[in-house]
Amino acid sequence: MNTNRARASARTVGVMVCPVPGEPPIPEKQFFRRLSSVGEKLGLTVFVFSPHRIDWQRERVVGYAYSATAGRWQKKWFPLPDAVYDRCFYSTPQSFAAFRKPLLRLANTPGVRFLGYGLKGKWNVHQMLMRDERLRPHIPKTELLEGADDIERWLEEEGELFLKPHGGSHGRGVLHIAASPRGYVAIGRTYRNEQVRYSFRSLPKLLEWTAKFTAGRKYLIQRFLRLTADDGTAFDIRALVQKNGKGRWSLTGIAVRQGAPGSVTSNLHGGGHAEEAEPFLRKLYGKAAADILQTVRDIALRVPEVLETHHGRLAELGVDIGVDAEGRVWVLEANSKPGRSSFAALPDKQASRDAIVNPLLYAKYLLDTRGPYAAPPGSMKSTDAIHDASDAI
Repeated sequence: MNTNRARASARTVGVMVCPVPGEPPIPEKQFFRRLSSVGEKLGLTVFVFSPHRIDWQRERVVGYAYSATAGRWQKKWFPLPDAVYDRCFYSTPQSFAAFRKPLLRLANTPGVRFLGYGLKGKWNVHQMLMRDERLRPHIPKTELLEGADDIERWLEEEGELFLKPHGGSHGRGVLHIAASPRGYVAIGRTYRNEQVRYSFRSLPKLLEWTAKFTAGRKYLIQRFLRLTADDGTAFDIRALVQKNGKGRWSLTGIAVRQGAPGSVTSNLHGGGHAEEAEPFLRKLYGKAAADILQTVRDIALRVPEVLETHHGRLAELGVDIGVDAEGRVWVLEANSKPGRSSFAALPDKQASRDAIVNPLLYAKYLLDTRGPYAAPPGSMKSTDAIHDASDAI
């Protein structure tokens, strides 16, 4: 064993990120500061690193650790982490390609364990979820967008449709297209998170504009669900499910996200806000709210079990769930690198605290057991998951 690994007095959790401009070049600084504080109490050294800064010969990496005493991030050498918490977001297939080689090497390094491997794109997730009989009734009709003919067909059959990118997050690049008395209307958000609203007198003009809007990206075409509150604002439910200190899936919290006025999505990054789920649903659905909430909880815990069976190890998921006017519950998306802002905005801070503690409790569990991870039947190997992660861009 390399002496650098052998001399490590404390077990380490490396938070892997894609660098951002500035010093230190790390995103989510507040989240990672809180991780560092929690890690210290659990006997874990938490640091933030990029896989491009690894010295493979000496088995060490340049990382940043937050010093509460100094009140700042400190840059220094660390041994290769015992556990890796992946919080790296790739903006393009090219950016992922630049990380693929060191990621594969790190995943195959003895003694290094990833808490989980990032999911592939939305179409792949949709196909995995559709294999489960219990989830299938809660999944809206979805197809892979192949061309303009698909949009024309959906408009003829449904009168409206929803387009969302195979990869991406925060509601960027989505589009609601509907027939109107004067032609067609397209409402959505650009990849710069700017709202767009256009009217078209003819179908050819709509299709020409849509082709430019989606150019160069893989898209899904999906049944449009009317998920709105009484005032017409869009809303959905974010359920955060995480592995706990016993290595089991647990429901950390549920929050309602309401979108900004006029938005077709409820993402907080698009100007929305979060509310407590139970009183919000009770106001909309009355006595039926209790059954709706139970269905949401059941779905939220079922989704990670199904995905892990086909994909391989996961550590946490943000499961986005919609409830329509009739009270029917729909699975919208599942994200293996979820944010936590929905829970930080709620009066009850327990879910916000648990959202930060659980990844480290799970890391501690993995390091304590140290046994080889037995992937579920039919699941992917870690290297396969990393190879295919470019599909999620």
